[in-house]
Amino acid sequence: MATNRFYLSVIIRVIIITLTCFAMVWFFTVPGLYATSFFFLLLLIVEMVALCNFLNRTNRDLANFLIFLHENDTTIAYSKARIERYFKGLTSSLEKLNRNMQQTRLEKEQKHQYLQAVVEHIGIGLVAYSDAGKVEFMNRAARELFSIPEIGLLSTLQHRYPQVYSILITTNEASPVKFKSKSSELLLTIKRSHIKMNSSVITIVSFQNIKAEMDEQELQAWRKLIRVLRHEIMNSITPITTLTTALRRSFTNSMGPKPISELTNETIDDALLCSEVIEERSKGLVRFVEQFCNLTDAPKPILGNVMVAQLFDRVSTLFVRELHDKNILLKREITPSALTLYVDEKLIEQVLINLIKNAVEAMNGKSGTIDLQAGCDEKNTIFIRVTDTGCGIASDIIDTIFVPSFTTKEGGSGIGLSISKQLMQLHGGTIDCWSQPNNGTCFELIFRKQQI
Repeated sequence: MATNRFYLSVIIRVIIITLTCFAMVWFFTVPGLYATSFFFLLLLIVEMVALCNFLNRTNRDLANFLIFLHENDTTIAYSKARIERYFKGLTSSLEKLNRNMQQTRLEKEQKHQYLQAVVEHIGIGLVAYSDAGKVEFMNRAARELFSIPEIGLLSTLQHRYPQVYSILITTNEASPVKFKSKSSELLLTIKRSHIKMNSSVITIVSFQNIKAEMDEQELQAWRKLIRVLRHEIMNSITPITTLTTALRRSFTNSMGPKPISELTNETIDDALLCSEVIEERSKGLVRFVEQFCNLTDAPKPILGNVMVAQLFDRVSTLFVRELHDKNILLKREITPSALTLYVDEKLIEQVLINLIKNAVEAMNGKSGTIDLQAGCDEKNTIFIRVTDTGCGIASDIIDTIFVPSFTTKEGGSGIGLSISKQLMQLHGGTIDCWSQPNNGTCFELIFRKQQI
């Protein structure tokens, strides 16, 4: 056994102590040898003390080792030769444990330095403080954000930087906070979390300046609004311009204004119809722009009963000249003929203008047909379909045509269909699309909630 030497040493020492006891007793019984008995008594005491020290040597080394571990000091030294002499293999176990402790402590320190480097590297400001008011850490981003040095106590912030102290302690997380630094004004988002360490609660506060992102979003919102307005204005101005050109040609010739004798009743009726359509479309466009210029409220439809036939008449008149010039036939079918919609006439007219304009462009300059069809089913659901014989829409992009700013047209804005969908949603309706490449496209407007 590895510990036989230890046991043998203990037995020999016990035997020696026993013999010394017998010798002390024997000399004590012999008259005149009391001094010798006293000598053996002292010898017995020395042997017993030596035995106790021998038994406690290894215990002391182990106790010291554990004490040093408790104090996180792994650079200890102990009597390896003495321990190994009596307990073979114990020193190797202690050394392995010591190395493991050193490795663990090294890894812990490396992780601490790594996390500290990460906290210092990130661009979000971080401040942690205890419930006793001690600032546990403040990273570089926070110091640069607030233009303050390293702080040890919150009370220092309270006296020297009261605005920063207020943000740390009392600011609500619900909305961004404005903070005016030495160089500029910041817009900060604030997040808080709490962790409990021993008997203390640590509050971690993060700050992020989102002013640049908010400015960019605001700019993008304005750009999108301008694109929407430009798109809708151009969609209405183009047919209006065409009608005004047709009107001018109806009343003039190469020599100037036509004589009254050359004007027919049909010409005058067409002119009156065109002027009425131009007037109504201009009013509708003005109201549309006014509604979309209000960024806080969506356009509120002004609902009323509208004859579908009249709606088709107005839209057809806007495009009559363009369709004639491009050799495109516009067909209409309404069942029943007196079908009525309960909608905002100007907004739905805007939707139809967008769809017909897209249908004309889908022809790619070729002749074709556009069908306007309206009907009602047994559930009192009214539909309007705009079908063309144009180039169609590829199957891989048809699901994205209503996404704002998505377009396949060169120079297009990708706004028209997105706006059309929003206008239908305002009426509680939907817009769907079916298409086959090189075989035309059909857009269907569904009006589910109608008054008859």
